[in-house]
Amino acid sequence: MRKTLFLLLSLLIPLAGEAAEPLRFQIKRQLHLPSDDGQQGIGTDGKFLFVQNTQQLFKYDLNGNLIKAGPKLRLHHGGIVCVKGKIYVAVSGCDAAGTNQHLVHVYDAQSLALLEKHEMGEYFSVCAGGIAYRKGHFFVAESFFDDDHFDRIIEFDAQFNHVKDHIVKFKSPYGIQGLEYLPATDQFHVHSHGRDFYRIDASFENDSLMKGKADFDLQDVTRLDPKTLVVNHRAAESLLLIELEMPSK
Repeated sequence: MRKTLFLLLSLLIPLAGEAAEPLRFQIKRQLHLPSDDGQQGIGTDGKFLFVQNTQQLFKYDLNGNLIKAGPKLRLHHGGIVCVKGKIYVAVSGCDAAGTNQHLVHVYDAQSLALLEKHEMGEYFSVCAGGIAYRKGHFFVAESFFDDDHFDRIIEFDAQFNHVKDHIVKFKSPYGIQGLEYLPATDQFHVHSHGRDFYRIDASFENDSLMKGKADFDLQDVTRLDPKTLVVNHRAAESLLLIELEMPSK
């Protein structure tokens, strides 16, 4: 009986990356946000949308109306995540030859004032890319300038003390740009500049990896509500509100 049950379950549960169909994006709405400096990170507190150009942070309402623009700063600003009234931004020198300039900047979500900086240069080599938050810990991903490295995500505690390195057996083009935690399924959504993306359990077990594909090149991602992700479609200067379709069984 147990052997029969195991065989039935093995037929129903696809192996990692072997779903009958890849995960797909169902676009619900599009917000056009013109940019003269290349949209990088996006984040939301559920009431406002925060968009990070290469060196400047902007705050919009949920209809895409500009509320406030922050100061223009130096260094490359990438992924962002909103946590308890603050915006955490992955900041880096982003040099293909290597750099030790890697930080997290913390901004006030209401005023966009820069509050503090956290150094993490010893844990990255090229560019700190996506950033996400789960249960009191921050997760910052490496963005490489090639397609040859396995994806690498560094876990920090709330004070940005190093906790653990996570290696995912997936090679995102140029490394990870978009990283977001999905509490409903205890998974991370991960993607880069290309169209491929994936979801992986919070344990980062490689056999939990589920692959997906978008119809456009991706940048950053954030979770608006349990059913809606917001994806940065940088080439179209737009934010797309999407529903992630699960693969057919």
